[in-house]
Amino acid sequence: MENILNKMTTLIKRNEEEGYECIQIPVPDPVDDEVLIKVTKAAICGSDINLYKWNDVAKKIAALPFTPGHEASGIVVKTGANVKDLKVGDRIAVENHFYCGECFQCKEGRGDICNIMNQYGHGKGTEHGGCSQYSIVPEKYCYKLRLDISDLDAVLLEPMGVAHNSIEQLQVHGE
Repeated sequence: MENILNKMTTLIKRNEEEGYECIQIPVPDPVDDEVLIKVTKAAICGSDINLYKWNDVAKKIAALPFTPGHEASGIVVKTGANVKDLKVGDRIAVENHFYCGECFQCKEGRGDICNIMNQYGHGKGTEHGGCSQYSIVPEKYCYKLRLDISDLDAVLLEPMGVAHNSIEQLQVHGE
């Protein structure tokens, strides 16, 4: 079993100035359907440059305060009382698009364009992100890694999923 620290290091964006702060905060406890993961890898995306600079794009896609890092993988170290399928020790990749599951798009299987989309690592619906030692993620947005892939490869599942979804929506077929 993982020895969970009392405090963790995290990046945080609290204001509209360029940059992030690196601070120590208490390790959060998961509640309800949430899991606490020990982050093993986090990737940097093009949108993270906008968030760092806090330009016009960032003001549209993010909400302060937040911990950046929407592409992350980790190990479940603690679970909330209503977690059903994940257990301590499971390796996961985080789905950063927190779709509602209730709007028209979600009911049509298009959570990728949810009307009420929140986003991990962007401060929308959660202040948590992968640029921290530990992070809170609702179970529904955790993909249990069933293959023996590296943590680095697991972080790349999110950008690969975006590209895959685009190709599926365009209905591109190879010969």
